[in-house]
Amino acid sequence: MIYKSKPLVKRTVRGRGEYNDASSPDGNNVIFNTYRFSGWKLGMGKLENGVVSEVQKWTDRSNYEYEARYSPDGSRVAYQEFNWGTRDVDIFIADKNGKNAGHFVKSADGDRTPHWTSDGKSIVFTSGRENGYSIYIKSITRREAKKLTTESSNDFATSTSKNTNKIAYLSDAGGEINLYTMNIDGSNKRKLTANLDSVKFTMNGYEDSGYWAMKTSCPPDGKQIVFNIPYKRDMGLFIVKSDSRGLKQITDNSDTDMSPFWTY
Repeated sequence: MIYKSKPLVKRTVRGRGEYNDASSPDGNNVIFNTYRFSGWKLGMGKLENGVVSEVQKWTDRSNYEYEARYSPDGSRVAYQEFNWGTRDVDIFIADKNGKNAGHFVKSADGDRTPHWTSDGKSIVFTSGRENGYSIYIKSITRREAKKLTTESSNDFATSTSKNTNKIAYLSDAGGEINLYTMNIDGSNKRKLTANLDSVKFTMNGYEDSGYWAMKTSCPPDGKQIVFNIPYKRDMGLFIVKSDSRGLKQITDNSDTDMSPFWTY
């Protein structure tokens, strides 16, 4: 179920949630993961007066689809596909109506969680192509991706700030999940949650370990970052200022709270 203080979309398939939502830059549409179209697909609906309606299947493709994010001008959407035949997880770009989908980046070890840079010319993403998961950036027009994190930890759950050209991400350095930021070129890495006592984690596959469920989201002005991690026995939402002040847990219940997204 998708919330914005109150439910925006109620699940339609028993035992299957709806999550990974993202709003369009004009605020008129929401795209999200759903099982209502027989398998994990992307659905798109109109957002009006706090309610999502007229949900339609976004593409006519057969692969599973996840993690959609609009380009800054709203004309295109980057997302990831899972191919049941090859077992590959790759990033695609399509028009905002779900047409003309094409490969953006492909590797044998999974490329995930695409986020556009503020100028719409590059995409930041997580990939397992080199000894664990690291963060990369790739231009829309060039073939090669640049690796931004080189630590021995797994770095994942990327998001970008639309005005400050900062990247937020999670890392399991030291065995605990913490929030970090860095510049768009990989410089000035900074840990924002030094006093957060998160659950100890060891990666045993991206999906099997639950890393897929953890997310970060930067607001357009870049002043605060919202993220979710395993904390105590549940998945909770936290918020912190970009200068590391004001860390606060904003959900505390027995449910799983995940995939936060700042609206435009």
